[in-house]
Amino acid sequence: MSSPSQKILVVIPDVPLLELIREIVSNMGHKPLLFKNEKEAIPQCSNDKSIAGVVIDWELSKKYLPDILKKLHVISPYMGRLVLIDMEDSEIRKHINEGVFCCYMQKPFDLERFEKGLLGCIGEYETNIANCECAAS
Repeated sequence: MSSPSQKILVVIPDVPLLELIREIVSNMGHKPLLFKNEKEAIPQCSNDKSIAGVVIDWELSKKYLPDILKKLHVISPYMGRLVLIDMEDSEIRKHINEGVFCCYMQKPFDLERFEKGLLGCIGEYETNIANCECAAS
């Protein structure tokens, strides 16, 4: 497990999948912040710079791209971004290559692989925060 408990923003319109992700994130020892859409998530989290990661549904993010990603970057510039997808396409590849997302999971996904991917995103956040704090010293 990653160091201390981290806040993980989960934005997924499908309630059963949202609840499954909540359970996984909680069982990993982290605090899930659950929302069904961008309109709910952004205002509620807009002042919280300590969000370590986000799990977002590609279909939702694709619908609102690039707005949702820009808004999430403002909220927490170092958060790791994990995206869930139904099918891979060239646009998701482009975003992964550009570093917009730290990883992606094709639905349905393997729980162990999901946990490993999310831990990687949290690790990326923690490394970025540590580097930022060192630079500020």
